[in-house]
Amino acid sequence: MQSERAFLSTNLLVRGIAHDFSNVIAGILGSAELLRLDSPPALANHPSLAEIFQTGARANEMVRLLNYFSQRSPSQRTLVSLLPVLEGALEILRANLPAAVEISHRLDRATPAILADAAQIQQVVISLCTNASHSLTGGKGKIEVRLESCDVEAGLAAQVGLCRGPYVRISIHDNGDHFTKRMLARLFEPFACKRPTGHNSGLELFAAREIVHAHEGEITVASAPGEGTVFQIYFPVPPQR
Repeated sequence: MQSERAFLSTNLLVRGIAHDFSNVIAGILGSAELLRLDSPPALANHPSLAEIFQTGARANEMVRLLNYFSQRSPSQRTLVSLLPVLEGALEILRANLPAAVEISHRLDRATPAILADAAQIQQVVISLCTNASHSLTGGKGKIEVRLESCDVEAGLAAQVGLCRGPYVRISIHDNGDHFTKRMLARLFEPFACKRPTGHNSGLELFAAREIVHAHEGEITVASAPGEGTVFQIYFPVPPQR
């Protein structure tokens, strides 16, 4: 009960900060828009004014992520199959990502059920795929989503920090720009990592890892030049009764 109160208090604080921050951004962008409307063409198209609007758009994206993070609720975990969860996520992604982004999938229909909050897992997949789309040069490229069963043996268990045993694994692979070693070291820190395209990845990835950890799972990432980036998420399979 105490931990749930602390969770809700933190969410309330973040929500309040996001609300006030949103009002500040609205004032800045509103004033910039009035300046553009009242200015001669040479000033209305000035690069500095365009930078205000671009920076304001990035700030609004940060507010959106803060609102998402503050509206999370404690996981309501039940025994669910991840197949329909991922199928639903893919439908949402195809409707919202640019048409030039090719989304493919390999979903093993025989993967066992796990204890999970379906809505939160779907949000993790959507967030990671959206993040992957930001790495694609010119908004064109490929994202592949996989769902499969796997056994975590001693070597892999030590490498990723999991217990040995059966797991369900979700993989998200893109062929876009890779993360550097320096970026990988701080990838899951809020607002610490920015892709070469200018998109900030930190809060989305931080929230995704928090959700995975709340499900007693783990998330790993590998990235290399010419190979893109692959995120792998491991969820433990509960003992059969």
